[in-house]
Amino acid sequence: MRKFLSTVAALLVMITSLLTAGDTMCFMHPFYSYEYKKGAQAEKIGMSDEGLMDATVTLLDYLQDKRDGILVSTEVNGTMREVYNERETKHMVDVKKLYQNAITARNLMAAAAAVILIALYFMNKKSYFTFLWDGWKNAALLMGLFVLFIAIWCIVDFNAFWTQFHQTFFDNDLWLLDPNTSIMINMFPESFFFDIVASIIIVLVIVCGLITWLLSFMKKKECLA
Repeated sequence: MRKFLSTVAALLVMITSLLTAGDTMCFMHPFYSYEYKKGAQAEKIGMSDEGLMDATVTLLDYLQDKRDGILVSTEVNGTMREVYNERETKHMVDVKKLYQNAITARNLMAAAAAVILIALYFMNKKSYFTFLWDGWKNAALLMGLFVLFIAIWCIVDFNAFWTQFHQTFFDNDLWLLDPNTSIMINMFPESFFFDIVASIIIVLVIVCGLITWLLSFMKKKECLA
């Protein structure tokens, strides 16, 4: 039972770390600036760098419930206009709901992991880190296979991965935007999403690597005690 609980706790920590990595990367403004400059997105769309970032911050603030909508105007190809159309606005309602549900799930899993970890401590104080280490190894195998699968899928056919992601988490086709009429789809081309998914995976690997080192160190220290 203790090994099972330690594996469950480790999986919860890993999933929490994954969602936290996603939350961090998705709201890191310098990341957007870097991606826009790399792809010359402002020039391609016909916007200024400032106008593009203003439109981006509007989206991010909306997702974090800092504003009621994504209404924002800027100059596009020499003409002042609303950046986002009706279809994009409706899609962002779905995106915001998905984001908020993900954060709620992340917080609940973090709380559940904390409860299990505390319970495990009182169940076996002397071999606490040994049990955590065993559970972490089991969870790392499962999460590692999942992350490896996603990474290979993204590298081989990112478009298929991204399409499946949307079909799984959205029950409509509002995410299918026309690049001829949608500024949003031109702000975030496929290369942008590939980079952000790759960044999330890298952050997750680093965090899990640090936790692995810490647990290994504490286990060895516990065995020598």
